[in-house]
Amino acid sequence: MTDVLVIKQILTLIGVILGGFGIIVVIISLVFKLRGKDPKSVWIKYLAWFIVIPVIVLPLLYSRIAYQIIILILSLWCFREYSRSTGLWKDKTLVFVSLGAIAAIYMPVFDNWYGLYQAMPIYAVALLLILPILRGKYEQMVQKTCLSVLGVVYFGWFLSHVGFMRNYAHGVQYIFYLMVLVESNDAFGYIWGSLFGKHKLVPLISPNKTIEGAAGALVSVVGMAFALRFLVPMISVWHVLILGMMISLVGMCGDLVISFIKRDLGIKDMGAVIPGHGGILDRFDSLLFTAPLYFHFVRYFYE
Repeated sequence: MTDVLVIKQILTLIGVILGGFGIIVVIISLVFKLRGKDPKSVWIKYLAWFIVIPVIVLPLLYSRIAYQIIILILSLWCFREYSRSTGLWKDKTLVFVSLGAIAAIYMPVFDNWYGLYQAMPIYAVALLLILPILRGKYEQMVQKTCLSVLGVVYFGWFLSHVGFMRNYAHGVQYIFYLMVLVESNDAFGYIWGSLFGKHKLVPLISPNKTIEGAAGALVSVVGMAFALRFLVPMISVWHVLILGMMISLVGMCGDLVISFIKRDLGIKDMGAVIPGHGGILDRFDSLLFTAPLYFHFVRYFYE
């Protein structure tokens, strides 16, 4: 059970953050109206968080296993969206085995078995490589196997790091700190880009991302990392600076990775489960990239 003071701090902070971003949304709406744009999409993105936050934060605060199960479900759902977008879902046997491999990756997460956890991707890849032999198939199996390996490791193992972190004594604080900074990075990038963006960052991959938005997000996230340091007082000032910069830059890379996949597939979103955001994968793409780096940084210096 998480310390009562920590729970109060986090719940209060959620209210403050939602209120703060609510004010920003109002300002952006007024700017959009002055520019002749419809602010509806901004409000949909904002209000969707009132559904997403309780689903993740309440289990995080009150139950380690329940939270880890939620993260497992997110991994499985991300792979589902990915398999449907790439066409991999047509090979139901391969998809079933891949989902089973993702579930297996989480077994040492539940058991807090770090050594086995770090080795699980090896066993998962080996299983997926052997599967065509067991099935006696070879046609298109190189492409399908590579797609399944990418999906299992990226959406299964990468994301599972925010599940394993819950096993640590200060896991709740570590995870909440990471998630707030990651999602704030996306929000600040959108806000600064909408208000001041003029120069495209990578126009062929993500036309809406701007240099101004990325720079504004970097500065804002580093500032927020320091403002929220009271949640993780064990982390030094210099490490807060490094983490703030890393989360902003690496989170943007995670977003761009999914963007280039979508561009290659010729689709706008991976799904439509979250109003205004697209699919689960569209919403948590930045977290996929940052989770392993943040996990090992924290583990090396503080666990």
